[in-house]
Formats: sequence, structure tokens, C-alpha cells
Amino acid sequence: MPIIGMGGIATVEDVLEFLIAGATAVQVGTANFVDPFIWGRLIAGVEGYLTRHGLARVEDVIGTLEIPKGEHAWTAS
Repeated sequence: MPIIGMGGIATVEDVLEFLIAGATAVQVGTANFVDPFIWGRLIAGVEGYLTRHGLARVEDVIGTLEIPKGEHAWTAS
């Protein structure tokens, strides 16, 4: 199921955090009003990350967050 990350995305780090957490796409809203050319920098930053980490596609980043065993206390009720 596609998941779109939204809310407060204004930097390359924000984009990558949402992708690593499992978002298949991100929406940049308010940051477009502050800087209408932000997309070029965000795309270049993600491409740079992929290159530095030897990854071929954005899909290789999506959902790569790993939670160590024993740290799931928030799921218990």
C-alpha cells in the first residue's frame, strides 16, 4: 500500500527520514512557498545519498528502518 509522507518536509534529511520510515512518496507543501525552487535541491540531495551509499534506486531506501528487538514496548497495551 502506498504511503505518502507529509508535514514539515523542508530538507533532504526530512525526505530521507520519511522514506527510510516507509513512505513511498513525500509531499512538500509550505517549503514551496518559502523557496519555489526547493525541489531541485531535494532531488539532488537524495541522488547524492543514493550515490554515496551505492544504491541504484529510491526504492532501495524505502522502509529500511530497523527497530532492535526488545524495543517494542510501545506496541504492548
